[in-house]
Amino acid sequence: MQLCKDKNDSKQENIIRCKNQVTLPLILSRLVDSTAVHFPCLLDQRPLPVHLAFRGISASVGERPILEDVDGLVRPGQVLAVMGPSGCGKTTLLNCLSGRLKLDSGQIYFNRDPLCKRWKRKICYVLQQDVFFPDLTLRQTLEYQARLRLSDVMSHVQKMQYVDHIIDVLELNNCQDTIIGDYLKRGLSGGEKKRANIACELLTNPSLMLLDEPTSGLDSHAAHSLMTTLKRYAVSEGKTVVITLHQPSSQIFHMCDKLLLLCNGRTAYFGDTCKVVDFFSNIGLNIMPHYNPADFILEQIKGPQEIRQKIIKAAEDAKKCKDYPIELRCHDVPYITEKYDHKILPPSHGPYPSIEQDALNQMEPDVRRLWLDTHSHASSSVSSETSDTDCYFSWPTSFWTQFKVLAQRNFQEARPRMLSKLNWVQTIGLGILAGLLWFQLERREEALHDIQGWMFFSTTYWMLFALFGALSSFPPEREVINKERQSGAYRLSAYYLAKMVGELPLTITLPAIYHFISYPMLGFHSPLVFLTLLGFLLLNTIVAQSVGFFIGACCMDMQVSITMSALYTLATQLFGGYLATNIPPWLTWMRYTSMVHYAYQNMQIVEFSDGLPILCAKKSKFSICHESTYIPVESILEAQGTYLPLWANTLVLLGFLFVFRLLGYMVLRYFNTPK
Repeated sequence: MQLCKDKNDSKQENIIRCKNQVTLPLILSRLVDSTAVHFPCLLDQRPLPVHLAFRGISASVGERPILEDVDGLVRPGQVLAVMGPSGCGKTTLLNCLSGRLKLDSGQIYFNRDPLCKRWKRKICYVLQQDVFFPDLTLRQTLEYQARLRLSDVMSHVQKMQYVDHIIDVLELNNCQDTIIGDYLKRGLSGGEKKRANIACELLTNPSLMLLDEPTSGLDSHAAHSLMTTLKRYAVSEGKTVVITLHQPSSQIFHMCDKLLLLCNGRTAYFGDTCKVVDFFSNIGLNIMPHYNPADFILEQIKGPQEIRQKIIKAAEDAKKCKDYPIELRCHDVPYITEKYDHKILPPSHGPYPSIEQDALNQMEPDVRRLWLDTHSHASSSVSSETSDTDCYFSWPTSFWTQFKVLAQRNFQEARPRMLSKLNWVQTIGLGILAGLLWFQLERREEALHDIQGWMFFSTTYWMLFALFGALSSFPPEREVINKERQSGAYRLSAYYLAKMVGELPLTITLPAIYHFISYPMLGFHSPLVFLTLLGFLLLNTIVAQSVGFFIGACCMDMQVSITMSALYTLATQLFGGYLATNIPPWLTWMRYTSMVHYAYQNMQIVEFSDGLPILCAKKSKFSICHESTYIPVESILEAQGTYLPLWANTLVLLGFLFVFRLLGYMVLRYFNTPK
């Protein structure tokens, strides 16, 4: 049974396209028409259609081979479906095509250009998992993406209008003000998240769309609606679409122009979707009437070993047939390096085959035109190999724009988490409790230990709060940041600096509220002392947050990061100078690694030197009390061991802040880069 005629493929495609224009509203065409009117600057940067060809793709993950000698070809306006059972290498192939996985062998070409960094930025890769910030609404998510990824040539108003058009054409109007949500918070439905994921990538008007199982988890109606939208977009805008499908319905299956069937990482079939049934019939595997072809072919390649080997052998034989795409028959065409002839096209850069005029004439008109256009583009730049010059990529927005937008987004995303109602109740309740516990302490030697207890408790509590708060923010955020970094949305330096600045007001709010409640209840003696103590409490909190950022960046496993943080914070408290003063000489050096040690000393220096003096007890443990009525701050600090002056402690804390934040950036930049 043959589902379409070979000679009438292009004609039938035009008929189907015309029918779709009549019977179905081509909603994505409205985006093109309105963009031409309102966003001419965007259309000036509109990428050329992409002719994607890959041959001999072999790849492995670790030492395990996943793909072996896989070929494929997809042209502008076409949808290539990659199908196969679980574990056959579908996602690995998309990772290879997007440049995220290194090839063991094989070549990938975009319009006869080898894959390089310049092309990677023009690829839209929609992951199978819908990774978003759960507390942002759909509109906020798209607006931030537009401000980051659309050129600075467009004004803010134009970017927001473009977001409106994307929301309209993907039919997301009814849910644009709904939060994304997660497993704890109810938000968008599965189908809406899929379309939102695609909408974020469509903002950049990509040349090539790679989608990893976008229909998984959707009901039949939502899956069909999504595929219809993708098909219309590919046809109307001339986009090249590669999509992996696990077990599609017959309607979705027939929407795809090309089919690449994988079996254990090898090609089981590549060609027109409408010819796959004939391919299986020719090797003695006949489909029953009214049976879903997608289910049939998947059942065959999951069958006995003999049938699978038979299918793979037939696919290898098909590569030798004359109907196999000329672009993939690289071994049949000799390379031309010096000789030029009127019947032979000048050589392309890279190992892509030169094509004789007879083979060129056999191509469809649209394909031949694209081939010639891309050739002329290639020959105009002689040194167009994968050099740094040709692969140069300029960011769509400036560093300042990226920093400003990311700081705003980070503040908006982190505010519900850091300033939640529970944190407010906890902070106010703890401030009142600490104030009542150390209420109006007298400035006497008998109360000295209690005053020091308030200082030590305040510094250690907010150290733990900030460190573990920063630690818990990295795992859910890391996936989003990795996805955006892989797509080339912004610089890592802009993100890192924006995260530091964006969360700074949120980091200092709760400790400041605690201090405003508890310290006056302890005994308010001087506004200068009050503000200075607040400054050192906040500085210690920010330093602790820096340590949390560094550990969170280093450890991908949450349990490991919690264990490391617990060990560090416990050691910091033990050597802080309050819990233990008689430290063994061979462990004395440990106190210099304790941030609490420096903050605690500074708070004592300020409180006991600029505040009201401490009156000696009748039976004082300080020898100075035999000569003086009040205990000087030097004697209080000497009782705890060696100490540094105020300026030295402050410099050390600032050094902690700078070093840990720099180390966190270095880890993200050079070690834990997104794979």
